[in-house]
Amino acid sequence: MFLLRTMATWTSFLALLGCSSTAQNQTVRGPMSISYSLERDYRLNLFTNNSSGNLIGTHTTSYFNINYQGKPVVLTSKEGKKAQIWEARFLTDAPKTAILATSNSIFLITDDAGQVHTSTVVGDVGDLCTYQWLDSEHGQPGRAQSSTPTDNSGASRFLSGGRFLLVDERSVLDVHTLAIYPFDLISEGSIKRTDGFVRVSTRLVSFSPGKTQLVFLGTRYNNQRNRSEYAMLGVDFVKNQVYAVPFRPSDMQFIWAEDATSDWFATYFDWTTDSGGKEILSVHPYTQHPPWHGRWAQDPGEGQPIRYELKPVLPGMFDHFMSWAKKQYPAIEPRVERSEGMISAVFTINGSVFNLYVRDDYKSLSLQSTDQTLLRTIGDQFDGELRKGRFQEGFSEMDPD
Repeated sequence: MFLLRTMATWTSFLALLGCSSTAQNQTVRGPMSISYSLERDYRLNLFTNNSSGNLIGTHTTSYFNINYQGKPVVLTSKEGKKAQIWEARFLTDAPKTAILATSNSIFLITDDAGQVHTSTVVGDVGDLCTYQWLDSEHGQPGRAQSSTPTDNSGASRFLSGGRFLLVDERSVLDVHTLAIYPFDLISEGSIKRTDGFVRVSTRLVSFSPGKTQLVFLGTRYNNQRNRSEYAMLGVDFVKNQVYAVPFRPSDMQFIWAEDATSDWFATYFDWTTDSGGKEILSVHPYTQHPPWHGRWAQDPGEGQPIRYELKPVLPGMFDHFMSWAKKQYPAIEPRVERSEGMISAVFTINGSVFNLYVRDDYKSLSLQSTDQTLLRTIGDQFDGELRKGRFQEGFSEMDPD
């Protein structure tokens, strides 16, 4: 009760303080312009990290004003209130002057034959939205960009990089035609159409060659088998249709969600078209699957060292690696320890110390060293042997059927 009264008192005090704002210059393109002001809100630091010890903190937000032929463009929320725009950018490659504006919704504002026209791209946006070009990396998705209601005044007022823009992971904007394609992945009907598979994360895996479908990783839990099952989710955003393509992880060197990269996808899946020209996703019908190989792993956080890993492996992979290493570097004298569930070795190459671990519980081999350059060389050398098909008998299945 004391805390609530204290907060109420401070809230009244902060209301008296108000906020400050500073008008800024405009960015103009055609008949439209974007300007902004910086507003500094006063907030209590009761529930935030506060190294300065000040009870009252500030938070600066840039709010944008959009004018058409010198007159304000007023955007409204579903409740009919004036929307506060906390991000606004011109679409550089649009066929006419166009602005993408973010508030409680994401709006498309265009110059339509001498009149301003406003469309909703995505409704009900929270305090975090994302934008991702679907075709900026040689026809494949680029990195997602996030935006929040903070000081965005230093960002470019122009947005470019591709033709198809994924907006807040719920809608696709064709910048060349300004067509908007909302799609549904979360409704009960959508999940029923995918046989219970739901999107694992918002990370996009691939973009179809015909530029009509998105591909996400999907999962569902099989209670009878007590394990997760996986599928690719193909999303025809033009028709707002979704379907699932289940796959067997042990056939595709798939251990965790991070393995679903665009290169991995291109290795194990195919695109075809039906008689009507619709793109169809399917598993590639390998008679013999590509050789298993390793990966470079890194713990979360910046500046963490890399390590070379193999999964899933049998204990015999330890002997395969050490036999190969001794042939490449005859001078090494490993100190090997074998215990229940683990085999480890310490050895030196060119004065650098290496640690090798094979664990039964994780079915993993891990090679580590502080000499990151030499570690990369050795890992790449061994990986090259694996990709040629050597030592494949040292691999296991993570979740055998």
